[in-house]
Amino acid sequence: MSEKELPWERMSIETLEREYSPSSRVTNYEELVQSYTSESNKISKILKFEKDLIYGISSEEKLDLCLAEADDSPLVIFIHGGYWQLLSKDDCLFPAKDFVDRGISYCSIDYTLAPRAHINEMIEQCIRAVQWLYQSASNYGYDEKKFFLIGSSAGAHLAAMTMLADWKNYDLPTDIIKGCTLLSGVYDIRPIVKTYINEPLNLDMQTASMLSPLFKVKNHTADLIISWGENETNEFKRQSIEFDKKWKACGNTSNLMEVKGNNHFDIVFNMMKKDCALRKLIIEQIMRVS
Repeated sequence: MSEKELPWERMSIETLEREYSPSSRVTNYEELVQSYTSESNKISKILKFEKDLIYGISSEEKLDLCLAEADDSPLVIFIHGGYWQLLSKDDCLFPAKDFVDRGISYCSIDYTLAPRAHINEMIEQCIRAVQWLYQSASNYGYDEKKFFLIGSSAGAHLAAMTMLADWKNYDLPTDIIKGCTLLSGVYDIRPIVKTYINEPLNLDMQTASMLSPLFKVKNHTADLIISWGENETNEFKRQSIEFDKKWKACGNTSNLMEVKGNNHFDIVFNMMKKDCALRKLIIEQIMRVS
């Protein structure tokens, strides 16, 4: 293999599809995904959420807010996964309680799914959500200078692209995102172009390159946490490691962590368990700014 050739470029389609199918390493993934919804339903009955707030230019651009009691609280903005094709904000309310109990407000956002929207539209929607949240801070009491992103799977890709946006073009501070946690993400989306995953996404190699955070990395003030579960495919692990290398090569700060015993689907639950080292990193990242 030449120095410039990446592992995925030598893979058969069968191997490539297996490497980019997280379910290939998990037998109960459907049960875990269903738990996102059931646990979110439980939390929504315990906590008060500001539901279905329109942040953008269409009725589909909605978010849910759960506010901490203290004024000027930090705000965590969660971007869900589902390979840009599945799930919604309503499936990702379950982390809210642990954050709110620590005095941190929580937000879960919707974006239009493929094939009805292209990935570049999803990125713009996530950016619009941050814009709206910044402009609405005084109405809801959180601190617009303490924004943190968390994204899981495809949501990690969207969170990375959102973090790397040129915020001057949106009349927002360049350091609006103070920290970002990326869970089991894809940062170079070219490998999926040849797979079944691309059918609703309709990407070609050029567009995939343009929409890959790996090729957008620049000097940045945000603190980054890049994490994945031990029971992930080799390609998901490699992608996280490569993104971390590129991030640090630009002089940026990050923490890289493999969570033992976790997989692509349950890391979002375990990240907030009190004995989880990832939880400690996330809370420390937020409290350093707060």
